[in-house]
Amino acid sequence: MVAFRKQFGFTLLELVFVLILMSILSVGIYLKWPGSIINLGGQAYQLADDLRYTQTLSMTTGQRYRLVKTSANTYQIVNFAGTAIKLAMGNTSVTLNSGITFGTLTNLPNSLVEFDGLGGPYTTATVPGTALTSIATIPLTAGSDTVTVNITPETGRVFVQ
Repeated sequence: MVAFRKQFGFTLLELVFVLILMSILSVGIYLKWPGSIINLGGQAYQLADDLRYTQTLSMTTGQRYRLVKTSANTYQIVNFAGTAIKLAMGNTSVTLNSGITFGTLTNLPNSLVEFDGLGGPYTTATVPGTALTSIATIPLTAGSDTVTVNITPETGRVFVQ
């Protein structure tokens, strides 16, 4: 009768085979990873949340607040007196992530949206101002990818598309 010994571990050939297989899978995943689209979408949702925050400030204080695009990749929330307010991170302005910029804003000729005490959107910083009459769009772009933040007239509903 032949006695069998239990073998523990693995051979060098098995180790090399597993490493090659892992490398092939890693390269495939890396090439298909939608990193910039995920980053762009996250930035669009942050902008949408900041628009909702601006609207909430207006409604809770009864004063006008506005979100203003200050450059190709920065924006601020400004109170009724024109003073930028501090945001959650302690800054008075938000800079979009690297490689992300604003596209051409639609129906926001002054690069701002202001909300009155009822949450209604306006396109000017004057009182009574010019009410938003059709959906405003704020596109964010990264390379050839675009995600759009929309604001509806009358209600000021903000959604990402």
